[in-house]
Amino acid sequence: MRYRMVLPIAAIVCCLAPSASRATGCVRDIVVPIQFQQGAVCWRHVGVGTTFTGRFGAHQHVTATASGQTYNSDGKRSWVTTGPWQLSVNGPGDFFANAGENGQLDAVLPQAGEYSFSIGPCAVWGNQGTIEICTQ
Repeated sequence: MRYRMVLPIAAIVCCLAPSASRATGCVRDIVVPIQFQQGAVCWRHVGVGTTFTGRFGAHQHVTATASGQTYNSDGKRSWVTTGPWQLSVNGPGDFFANAGENGQLDAVLPQAGEYSFSIGPCAVWGNQGTIEICTQ
């Protein structure tokens, strides 16, 4: 009798547990708070995430990069590559900036407030990666 209960409970736990793979396909945003250590000028997150939010000061100069795994397939085989991801930031007053062709985002934030850094394309959502944001 005890074994009959274990399987349904295990199935429920597996189905309800959060999973990075569920973030794929632009379905579920994984928001990670940006929390600089006191005195630090850079913040780094290694793992999964889609949107990284934090408060920044007016006229603060920020640079940021994001890179990680991309899953590829040609219908016959699949492989994983590692490289730069798309990166953008938006914030107060309809502020928006994209990373350049070199993969680095470089912007001066116009006003104080909460800013969100987002990776793309959404096909990489849920994949392992690294984002680094530095301020000056």
